[in-house]
Amino acid sequence: MLILISGCSGAGKNTVINHLLRKNPDLKYLKSCTSRNKENRDDETDSYIFLTKEEFEDKIKNNELFEYEEIHGNYYGILKSSIDDVFSGTNYVKDIGVLGQKNMTERLGNKVKIVSIFLDVPKHELIKRLKLRGEKNIDKRMERFEFESAHRPNYNLIIQNDNMDKTIEIIEGILRKPE
Repeated sequence: MLILISGCSGAGKNTVINHLLRKNPDLKYLKSCTSRNKENRDDETDSYIFLTKEEFEDKIKNNELFEYEEIHGNYYGILKSSIDDVFSGTNYVKDIGVLGQKNMTERLGNKVKIVSIFLDVPKHELIKRLKLRGEKNIDKRMERFEFESAHRPNYNLIIQNDNMDKTIEIIEGILRKPE
């Protein structure tokens, strides 16, 4: 099973995923590439293969990416070689943009069980969370709010992420369900 988690900046995607990975040793994280600066978020250094913009664009030209998206001026994408891991019978989790979720679901949905989850948080709460984590450019992050929110109908499940324990409990329930 592949669990895809999306949501606006500040929705708690990485926090939820980190809790899930700590509590569920059989769950693995599907690593991706980014052209984002490594020092932006210390808690994500193990989540990405950091590339320069030029290196990422070379991977695009060489058709090495299964899917990719540009978000906030940075590229994010999954290498074709990483997709092979999804077919191993292990459960994987991945934070992903709304277009990436659509691409993954369309291209893999008939080959592996995918559960897509959108973490929903009111705009005022997102702004508060971004301020608390020291985000320098909140306006840039919030520019995508309406765009990302408009994609909620594309997801199997929308979770109002105002209670971390409840959110994790819901996702762990999905992990426990037989396929």
